[in-house]
Amino acid sequence: MEVAFRPATVADLELLLAWRSNPDVYEYFYEQDEPLEWDEHVDWWESRENRRDWIVTVRERTRWRDVGSVCVYDLDADVPEVGVYVGEVTAWGGGIASEAVEFAADWLRARNYQEVRARIVEGNDASKRLFERVGFECVGESRPGESAYRLSL
Repeated sequence: MEVAFRPATVADLELLLAWRSNPDVYEYFYEQDEPLEWDEHVDWWESRENRRDWIVTVRERTRWRDVGSVCVYDLDADVPEVGVYVGEVTAWGGGIASEAVEFAADWLRARNYQEVRARIVEGNDASKRLFERVGFECVGESRPGESAYRLSL
């Protein structure tokens, strides 16, 4: 399976909303405990600053399909943050999220950032394993119920 990344656009809002409204996906989002409302989602999109978002796509056989999202934000800080999720649950466990995090780290490295951080909600063992597999180290707690991870670039 081949993995690629394309910039997220306003045309992706419905797809992003569908993914972010799946309880299996948002279960480990820090500030979300129910499906999103459309207006709330649009407000989030329009308020984004100092960040880049990509849609994760995979080629299966001869077709490409969108399966997730990866972003880097706080780009005006010394240590930006990376976030990732695979919204298509049928694509879980295939290494797609690892490739997405590596893509984001490479993008930051190419822009001379020295470090990147991630925050992972307690209990999200799959994400902890993912970030550790690509080289992040747990450096403590970031917010209550959330671990802070760092990677030197």
